[in-house]
Amino acid sequence: MTADQTANGPTERRRFNFNSVAAIIFIALAIGLHLIIPYHIDKPLIQLSVGQFNLPPELFPQIIAVVLFLLGVWFLIVSFGIDQKNLLRDLDKEAISNVTITLIMMAIYVPLMVNLGFVFGSAILVFAMSTYFGNRSFALGGAISLTVPMMIYLIFLKVLFIELPPFPIDDVVAKDSFIYGPMKYLSNNSFF
Repeated sequence: MTADQTANGPTERRRFNFNSVAAIIFIALAIGLHLIIPYHIDKPLIQLSVGQFNLPPELFPQIIAVVLFLLGVWFLIVSFGIDQKNLLRDLDKEAISNVTITLIMMAIYVPLMVNLGFVFGSAILVFAMSTYFGNRSFALGGAISLTVPMMIYLIFLKVLFIELPPFPIDDVVAKDSFIYGPMKYLSNNSFF
């Protein structure tokens, strides 16, 4: 008998595969997150409870990191028994370039949002991505890319009371310009 066979027939081969690599990445990410969480979460300015209910602010992010670690360990154990073809190797160049361009646009989006505000940064991103992926109606694309981020911004600001980066009107438009007053009003107020 060979090493892969027993008296009852062939045994299941356990081997390291791309699922195992993904599981190890999840485990490493969970460990890294668990270690850096205490240094990236500030203590609250106001303590709403005292005694046994005074939970530290880093508790819930650390619980998520521990759950991610446990899921990674479980996935690592299960991955050795998975016999699955790696379909990432079968991707064509167009799919790889689409993902690469999207990641580059997302990386550019962060400084755009910080410097231009959420609405204009998001509008530029949506317009650029929709044009790249085949939209040729530039007027409709421009209208949608301005309207949707503005609606999201207003919902977050007025309904959910969550601040998003506003348009830095003071840095872009001169204070003696005729358009400064209306733009300052629109950037500080909303339609609601």
